Amino acid sequence: MRIAVIGHTGMGGRALTEILLARGHRVTGISRGAKPSEDRPGLRNAGADVFDVDAMTGLLEGHDAVVSMFSGGHEVDLEVYYRQAEGTRRLLKAFRQARGSYLLYVGGAASLYVRPGVQMFDDERFPSWYFGVMPAEHLRWLGDITGVGFFHDAARRKEDGTVPPGHTDAELEAKVASWQRVPLLEGCRIALDLFEGRVDIDWSFLSPPWLYRPGSGRGSYRTGIDRMIFDEGLPSGIALPDLALAVADEVERRAFVHLHWTVAEPLEGKV
Repeated sequence: MRIAVIGHTGMGGRALTEILLARGHRVTGISRGAKPSEDRPGLRNAGADVFDVDAMTGLLEGHDAVVSMFSGGHEVDLEVYYRQAEGTRRLLKAFRQARGSYLLYVGGAASLYVRPGVQMFDDERFPSWYFGVMPAEHLRWLGDITGVGFFHDAARRKEDGTVPPGHTDAELEAKVASWQRVPLLEGCRIALDLFEGRVDIDWSFLSPPWLYRPGSGRGSYRTGIDRMIFDEGLPSGIALPDLALAVADEVERRAFVHLHWTVAEPLEGKV
């Protein structure tokens, strides 16, 4: 297959691209900083921004599937919300103009429902409890990508046993309690609204679980529709290689066309 991966130089995009190449697909990797000089067998690098509709239209033409893994950024800055929401709108316009075959969009966990009619972002436990129950490895990663030091402090409390596994960290809860705006999560939630109900294109929208993170994969995963997967009352997670595996499988199988879906690590792989 010919597959375009938007955001192929990011964490998730790199992992997905390697799986697709290993399976023999031809990949057009599209990122703002992509360098054609780094092309290799099966991979064409194309530099473009999702905000450039004309350029994106030309690049997306002729592909069997398009996967969007672009992110507006991880900063706690409203500019991130704008980039995610408006970038998605322009991407959809380019995809329609290119007469694309299938668009798989990777969004965020905030869109998942935790009970009927209530998305995670509207849960009264958000943000305090959701951040408070994070395991140490996820807190470390979150501290790295956001530059917020108190996530590393919370990781140390989990690692040294001050906060037992599966328990919430009251100190961390207090730190994030005022976070009424989380721009990337809100931008991804608006992105889902731009997809749901439309039948003019073939699409699916993947919301990673709340505890999506780097790490060693298990080689398998669970899937769900619309609702967050919980394990023993805690949000589920998945390691980067297994989420990339799920995306690659969906590109080939198209099992979730016109659906909002999620993934989680296999029960036997939980730590």
